[in-house]
Amino acid sequence: MAIGIFKSTVRWDRHGLQCTGDIRGKKFVIDEPEELGGTDQGPNPVEYVLGALGGCLNILITSFAPKYQVEIDDVTVYVEGDLDPDGFTGKNPAVRPGFQQIRYKITIDSPSPEANIQKLLQHVETVCPVKDTLSGVPVLQILNEQA
Repeated sequence: MAIGIFKSTVRWDRHGLQCTGDIRGKKFVIDEPEELGGTDQGPNPVEYVLGALGGCLNILITSFAPKYQVEIDDVTVYVEGDLDPDGFTGKNPAVRPGFQQIRYKITIDSPSPEANIQKLLQHVETVCPVKDTLSGVPVLQILNEQA
């Protein structure tokens, strides 16, 4: 299969810190809470990262469930991460600017055998592209253009 290129465009909304993202024509707001200088009109970027991980795990579980003979009644993925603002504000250069740790918990409501559910979860954790990306992938600035 050919490599797919996924794209996102994010533009500042010209007030506060709020910006609007566009992915395949679907718009979403990115902002910061008021205590971080935003207007709290949407999740902030690191919250979207956590949501992306939870969404990816959820989608993979429901996608691969039939292959592992797992009937799904409900799936919830709880995701949280530890982030020290001293890292991204530059107050402490010894602190990583991103998450120090991300944790997730998956709850599956299913009448299927526990062994099948565990095999499904093992597979999903192995193939989750967002989890893999968070494990470390080069992020490169291509260019800096003036509008």
